[in-house]
Amino acid sequence: MNKPERVVASLTGRTPDMVPFIVNTTMKGLQQRLLGREITEPTVDGMNITGWVGRPEDGGETAPLLSTVPEAASLLNLDAIQIQMVPPIYAEKSVENGNVYVLNGLIDGAGALKNVRMPDPDDDKPLLAAEAMISRYKGAFALGARVRLCASPVILSVGLENIAYFYADEDDTLFKTVEMYAEWSRRLNANLSEMDFDFFWAFDDIAYSSGMLVSPAMFKEIFKDGMKRAASAITKPWIFHSDGDYRLILDDILDLGASGIHPIEKASMDTRWLKENYGNKLCLVGNVDIETLTNGTEAETDEEVRRCIDTLGKDGRYILSDSNSVPDGVKPENALAMAGAVEKYRRIY
Repeated sequence: MNKPERVVASLTGRTPDMVPFIVNTTMKGLQQRLLGREITEPTVDGMNITGWVGRPEDGGETAPLLSTVPEAASLLNLDAIQIQMVPPIYAEKSVENGNVYVLNGLIDGAGALKNVRMPDPDDDKPLLAAEAMISRYKGAFALGARVRLCASPVILSVGLENIAYFYADEDDTLFKTVEMYAEWSRRLNANLSEMDFDFFWAFDDIAYSSGMLVSPAMFKEIFKDGMKRAASAITKPWIFHSDGDYRLILDDILDLGASGIHPIEKASMDTRWLKENYGNKLCLVGNVDIETLTNGTEAETDEEVRRCIDTLGKDGRYILSDSNSVPDGVKPENALAMAGAVEKYRRIY
């Protein structure tokens, strides 16, 4: 199998020739240290990983970004790279040490929502730029579209406190915001599905390490229909991403049409329980601990990769990946040790 075939086989319930290896994103600073050069390609970093963040009246933009440049992906022996295309976030922000942090959501009422000027998801300029990237990089790697559905943009742009107030007051600003983002994402996903992507990866954080950001009942009432609408336009296998513990809504994630879930954080999700109960329904994508990659040794990284494959790899429907992303703080030697360990342990089928 080649790399695209290997990734798609695991996502669609077929047994690959070996365990695939993909990551959410390798942050730009780490890639530059690995390669020993400045990266000039449009690439995910701490300033843009969330997407454009600003005021509703400023509109925002959506531009394609590489999750990992091909040279770094080859060095790490990855099977896939992704192209990010995400909606803008309407919120206050702070910038610290080259990272954007989202603060208070700015869609705080009907007036603010009326001021939103979303970019056109049918705009040729970013779509043609994404197609150019696909033409440049297709073949050597599986190509994923890194998108959002609607939950995470709503949570960030409205804020959990405002969500609670809107819900209690029966203020339709909340549901109209969900509808706005769901329809925008549906249209973008329809456009991206016409391109030569192999899979999609939808990033919609809905949980803390200890449980859901909102109750399962509120998730179903507020977000599920919008997420399903946004996902309905995806015609390729796709991975759902959320940090934290969302085991209580895994059946809902299946109902959305997801092929797999990521990142399966060790502190939040029982990996053995997931394998036993959902390993025949979903491709499990994860969960090399980023704490080990950041603070551990090369030997500990090797052991972490072996543990992941031993625990989750049996009978297929598994892709080895990170437990969140591969941030700038990861030791370059551990990133390379992870790649070496994957090559050592991946041939289990």
